[in-house]
Amino acid sequence: MQLDKTGQAALLKLSEIDLSLTKLKSELLELIESKELADLQSKLTVSSGELLTARTEAERLSLMVRRSEEDIRLVEERLARDTERLNTTSSPKDAQAIEREIESLKKRMSDLEDVELNLLTELEASEIVLAEATASRESLNSSLITLQNDIQTQVDVLKAEGRKLTADRQIVVEKITSEVLEQYQRLAARQIAVGKVDDRGCTACRMNLTVGAIENINSIPENELAICPDCQAFLVR
Repeated sequence: MQLDKTGQAALLKLSEIDLSLTKLKSELLELIESKELADLQSKLTVSSGELLTARTEAERLSLMVRRSEEDIRLVEERLARDTERLNTTSSPKDAQAIEREIESLKKRMSDLEDVELNLLTELEASEIVLAEATASRESLNSSLITLQNDIQTQVDVLKAEGRKLTADRQIVVEKITSEVLEQYQRLAARQIAVGKVDDRGCTACRMNLTVGAIENINSIPENELAICPDCQAFLVR
């Protein structure tokens, strides 16, 4: 298959460009499907669930504390009213009834204060858990944003390289005959399509060539493409 020296150099360059483009596509896919990114996203999902649970618990306890405070306030008001009634009543019978009610209210007050104290303790602990969950989620979210930005930067660089390689490819393709290009594309679909003889070996398949094979390759006219006897790749001399 005939191809002049300029075309042969372009063919070798085309193979190098296509290999680079294949590598770029693989690197892009690896970035897009980043395991580190997927792991961070998974951790953020778990952390968001933990934060929601912690916030819900803190809000529940906060509501219970407010209700407990309201119960205590109501008892305090009743105590104040009963104390005023006791101080103003002139009936011994009414006084005894009021005193019994006051004692009952004081017992109720003591119980409510114990409940409130326990609730406040639980609320304080839940707020610590909430603060930790909030900090953990913020840290993970910050790490995720940083990683996404880093990945996007790398993707942009690779895409820019890809655009340049694609433009270079168009230039070298124009220097290759359609017949050679068609055969090159068939080869490139399944293997490295172009190589050179380097240290008695084919750089496309890395197989050593026999002395006879090398002599046959060297005997081919310069404006014709040699073929590797092992992998059938074009050999540029």
